[in-house]
Amino acid sequence: MKDVLLPIILLVLLIGGCVTTPMGVSVTSRAPKDSTSSGAVSPKRAWLFVDGYQQGATPATVRIRRNYEVSDISLHVGPEFDEVRRYELERSVTSNRIMMDFTFQGSYDSGMLTFNYTELSRDSQGHYVIPYYDRPFQIIDHEYDLVLIVSE
Repeated sequence: MKDVLLPIILLVLLIGGCVTTPMGVSVTSRAPKDSTSSGAVSPKRAWLFVDGYQQGATPATVRIRRNYEVSDISLHVGPEFDEVRRYELERSVTSNRIMMDFTFQGSYDSGMLTFNYTELSRDSQGHYVIPYYDRPFQIIDHEYDLVLIVSE
């Protein structure tokens, strides 16, 4: 009996310890888009981490309420969980935020201001910086089928 209970207890502890969603964040897995049409490119799959805690895999939508709890969202691939992309949230208005008004070519998708991840500035470590903005907006990462929705 002890041989059966130990693996179950370890599994519960492992699962319970991996998914700790910070306050102000919700993660929704989405069904993959239909890729049966000719010429469609299938997005890459990646493990999704919020502030270092695993939250699932892409495709996913992450809703972030900007606060002092959450600082980064990252994508990892492979058995070693190699980081391939990290998004970091700015906490206040900076020159990146001011330049956002002049450099981004956003559109309105489903009534929300939308940007492509390639429009974001990058810091010295190559991380994508999500500038402070005074209204809700979303960032689309088509390569990994990730939608980041940032609100105040």
